[in-house]
Amino acid sequence: MESNEFDVRRTVLSVLEQCSTCKQQYSIDDARVIERQGELWVLSICCSHCRTQALVAAVVDEEGTAVHTFDRVPAEQSEEPANVDDVLDMHRFLETFDGDFHALFSRRRRRP
Repeated sequence: MESNEFDVRRTVLSVLEQCSTCKQQYSIDDARVIERQGELWVLSICCSHCRTQALVAAVVDEEGTAVHTFDRVPAEQSEEPANVDDVLDMHRFLETFDGDFHALFSRRRRRP
């Protein structure tokens, strides 16, 4: 079964549940699909209450289940919200990403 944008937004928001800054429940309109590459979806989440923004990447299988989310970046941890260059960087990453999260995260250096 092919996942549609509404189902993916609903599924991702059910995993995130609430804004990390103000703790308000997300609404379906807070999520916007930016990119899709197979089962990998990139969404922009913007809290309608406090305007905190996050970029979320999620793998969604045929049943519409969020398998993994990563790179949730609340705006308060950044000097400015995501911009066109940020979206282009994510797009370039997705063009070559093969979906192997294990390899991706094993290459990431751990912070002290």
